[in-house]
Amino acid sequence: MSNFESIKLLITKDLEEFNKIFSTVFHSEEHLLNKALEYLLPQKGKQIRPILVILAAKAVGKATQNTNYLASAYELLHLASLIHDDVVDNSEQRRNKPSLNKTFDNKTAVLVGDYLLTKSINFVLLTKNLEYLELLQSFGSLIVRGELLQQQHSHNFIKDEDYFTVIRHKTASLFAICAKSGALTGGGNSEQVKALSDFGENLGICFQIKDDIFDYKSNKLLGKPLFNDITEGKITLPLIYTLSKSAGNEGDKVLQILHGNTVSKEDINFVSNLIINYKGIEYAEAKMLEFRQQALNCIEFIPDSTEKDLLVGLLNYVIDREF
Repeated sequence: MSNFESIKLLITKDLEEFNKIFSTVFHSEEHLLNKALEYLLPQKGKQIRPILVILAAKAVGKATQNTNYLASAYELLHLASLIHDDVVDNSEQRRNKPSLNKTFDNKTAVLVGDYLLTKSINFVLLTKNLEYLELLQSFGSLIVRGELLQQQHSHNFIKDEDYFTVIRHKTASLFAICAKSGALTGGGNSEQVKALSDFGENLGICFQIKDDIFDYKSNKLLGKPLFNDITEGKITLPLIYTLSKSAGNEGDKVLQILHGNTVSKEDINFVSNLIINYKGIEYAEAKMLEFRQQALNCIEFIPDSTEKDLLVGLLNYVIDREF
């Protein structure tokens, strides 16, 4: 049994309560919507974010109905963002299956994503707590800014700090709000809520760096094409470091590839060899471990418990996972 499966096993009852609420969204009287939702439900993924909400709540108190409402809200937001990303990026595959936009069409996919967003807001409203609604609004602003920043930087060389600004907004903000919301629903004090929010952000940064490393490593379990980021003009940490160390006209060649209409096998081999030569993946892995340590530092004063141990286990899983 994997470390992640062990974590899920220890919170089985909590996940069952979460899934009772979460699964209510995936049925509709409208035929097309119901067909799309039925297609999505088996692709619900590993549910790392709701697990984070639940563990954060239990690390400082207990999981409540509001914990499950917010866990459902943020998992729906995550799913909606993936659907919209696939449309924007013209992706045809998601989790080893044809993407929703490929199976149906872009218009249907966008509308289904919008539907999930409205259901997410509805779950937050069920808490009858204005603070949670304000958190949702703040997160929504961050993720949109992150997407726009990524678009602004596409096809251009950027520095480490630009990359980390994008992933803090685009990815880590959701992990942070999951951990913060969990701590709030669990009854944590202000210091505990801040600590867990910071833990979530650092965990989210680790998650995105690992995803970006995957783009340069062949793995059939990933369910997405290799070098997808380069094809979309995205420069992530392994390549950012490589370009900072490259010599001669190597950087110009990469820029030419980024601005091209297609990425050939020759282009992929060139960039791949460049990253190997300058140890771009090793650099990204080292930075990921730095953020792992920052995450651990954040929760040092959280009382020792099984749930705290599981949070550390979740962090380790994010770093060690193979897909």
